[in-house]
Amino acid sequence: MLTDNEIKIIKSSAPALAEYGEQITGRFYQILLEKNPELKNIFNMTNQKSGNQKQALAMAVYAFSKYVDNLSVILGDVERIAQKHASLGIKPEHYPLVGAALLESIKEILNPGDDVISAWASGYGVLANVFIEREKQLYQESAEKEGGWSETREFTVVKKHQETPLITSFYLQPSDQGKVSAYQAGQYIALHLHPEGAPNHQIRQYSLSSAFDQSGYRISVKKEQNEQGDGLISNYLHEKLEQGGTVQVSNPYGEFVLQETQRPVVLISGGVGITPMQAMLETLTTQTPSRETHFVHGTLDELHHAFKNKLAELADAGKVQAHIFYQDKEASSQEDKIHQGIINIDAIKADLPLTEAEFYICGPLAMMKAVYKQLKALQVNDDQIFYEVFGPSKTLA
Repeated sequence: MLTDNEIKIIKSSAPALAEYGEQITGRFYQILLEKNPELKNIFNMTNQKSGNQKQALAMAVYAFSKYVDNLSVILGDVERIAQKHASLGIKPEHYPLVGAALLESIKEILNPGDDVISAWASGYGVLANVFIEREKQLYQESAEKEGGWSETREFTVVKKHQETPLITSFYLQPSDQGKVSAYQAGQYIALHLHPEGAPNHQIRQYSLSSAFDQSGYRISVKKEQNEQGDGLISNYLHEKLEQGGTVQVSNPYGEFVLQETQRPVVLISGGVGITPMQAMLETLTTQTPSRETHFVHGTLDELHHAFKNKLAELADAGKVQAHIFYQDKEASSQEDKIHQGIINIDAIKADLPLTEAEFYICGPLAMMKAVYKQLKALQVNDDQIFYEVFGPSKTLA
């Protein structure tokens, strides 16, 4: 437990963390990885280069300082991070290494005095214990589930199918031919790989893109190509991992799942953000077909629309109401559910149960922020909106 004085000191440091947070977390990762290079086998080094990881950590540290006297406010963030940690295989012995680097970076950037460093050491200890206990629980639950396992398990690629020019699906089954752990639509698995020529062990998390069917898992991966150097693993999967190849896989994790209600559902996705939505769509239409379901997707054009035929099949059967936005396609009077441009909720609001529905969003961050802004303008409450950010966590507000 933290003392009143420690809480007061931590809260008083919030303004400085808001101003210097990214400097602190940027320096933190330098210190951590210089002193503990083995952690490069866990951290996604692409996120280090892009700055996404330090931004996410800066937000988390600031939130802790602001709400240290009311941690219930950040429990959702804690759960999201704990789930990600579990798929990465984070262990209790990692936390002292992280804590030492964080305190050193705070001291180096802010030089706040021994009392502040001592208070933050206590605060970090409390938060670390929360994560350690929750992750221990997640590991135990996963291992004890029917078809579950500890740490990682070898899976074989039994099928590889190109969905679009950039997205390929991989069908994975356990190499030991045993049962696999059930998952909730929206969750993900982590692939633990060390491709030839890669400097370190690599871990990447991918949403499961189909409803659970007991035979194995499907992930659908976009081939990344950009100036930040993303794509080391996605390119390896697309170009090198063939049918019959094997990968080490974590248990399924993640808190972005369908709520257990009977409220209407609106699934909104952009680009490869369709992957968890596809799992949700298939789950809804097979397990709760009476639940009103809407599907809104935006992508470049028809060629780049993953799972297009499956969506058309479900729509024709009356199981889902769909609206598709193609950036490079003009709207046609014969296809009144296909729209030109980026996702525009206002244009289809008459078809959506705005006041009753739950909205699930996944896609590029800019797209999600735009959709969130549109929903808020239409008076949709925050407790109706759920979202998943690929990579380090960020907020939409």
